[in-house]
This record gives sequence, structure tokens and C-alpha cells, in this order.
Amino acid sequence: MSPEMTYGGGWVAKPPVATGGSLISSLVCLAGWAVAASTAIASIGTGGALSLELLQRTTQQASHTTLTDEMINVEDVRTPNDDLVRIREVLNPAVSDLANTFNVSRQSIYNWLNGDPVAEGNAARLQDLAQAADVLTREGIIVNATLLKRKFANGKTLMQVAQAGESARDAALLLVQIHKREAAQRKRMNARFANRVQTPATADFDLPAPSDDA
Repeated sequence: MSPEMTYGGGWVAKPPVATGGSLISSLVCLAGWAVAASTAIASIGTGGALSLELLQRTTQQASHTTLTDEMINVEDVRTPNDDLVRIREVLNPAVSDLANTFNVSRQSIYNWLNGDPVAEGNAARLQDLAQAADVLTREGIIVNATLLKRKFANGKTLMQVAQAGESARDAALLLVQIHKREAAQRKRMNARFANRVQTPATADFDLPAPSDDA
């Protein structure tokens, strides 16, 4: 939607107003509007006209760019506490499993949830595991206890990958590929059985075959 236009000695665009969205989204959208307005105003300095069409076009272009930037950067602005909340929300691991994954006590996990500072190394691992959760969510992978126990990355589960200090995000991407391949195989198998001609049952279907010696 293009910004609202008012007239006050000239056409002026009102910046978008946040209506319940996240603060990050509002700031990103405001930044996009500022880019659009700057582009349109620059047109005047080069002899162009500040038209509604120009402002709408530049706003749409900036909105597309900032939306992409928001999807890429939203994970980078989360705090370690936010990352931990995201992990629990999507992966739903037990606190003891989280403690084992990050080689800390259960109390440390509770402290992190309460906003206590997280060491740099664990903060990076929290971010990586939270990004793995984001990958699975975007791809529509249903996360349950069975999935968390599945060993797929060199004999490791997703949590074991994180515990080893390896990239949980890359492991999640691998898991997505495995899931897609298995889904395609099931689809082909179902199609194969669906096209198979079934032999209709008869009255003597369960009787033994006649013997030549009889």
C-alpha cells in the first residue's frame, strides 16, 4: 500500500505508522519508506517531477528490498535470550537436553531464560541452533521427539551436532533435503501402488490350490 498523501504547499508523503507489528518490522518499513522518499525527492533536484506515480513506484521497490533484508537480518538482531526462546518454541527440547547441548547446568538454562548474560561462545551456538529452528519452520517440517532423536548427520542428531560445535543450521538444511527426498519417494510409491490392478476376491479365494494327485 502506498503512503498516504497530503497537500501542504506541495505533495508530501506521510511515513507508514506501525499498527501492531513488531518494532523491528516497523523500523524496517520506515527505513524503506525513507529510501523511497529520498529517491523521489532526488528526482526534483535533477529536474524531475515529484509525482504520485513516482513515489508509489519507488516505495514499492524499497518495500520489496526491505522485506528481503528483514527476512535475512531478523535473525541477527535477536538476543541470546530470544534465540533460546525460539529454540524452545520450535524444537521443544527438555531443559536437561539443552543443558547437555551447551555443556552447562540446568540452572544456567533457567538463568539465560531470565535474561542473564550468555558467554560469547554459547551465544553463537544459541544463534546457530535458533537459525536451524527457523529453517525447519520455513520448510514446514514438523518437529517432534522422533525427529530430534533421528541420527542423520554423520550419525548425530540435530542436538548432538550443536553439542559438537558443528553447524546446526547446515544440519537442518540437510534434514530438509532428506525430508523432501523421502516425501518424493513416498509419493512415487503411492502412485505405483495406486496404478496396480487389484485381483478381485472370489468365493474360493482362501481355498488351497487343487492337487494334480487328487
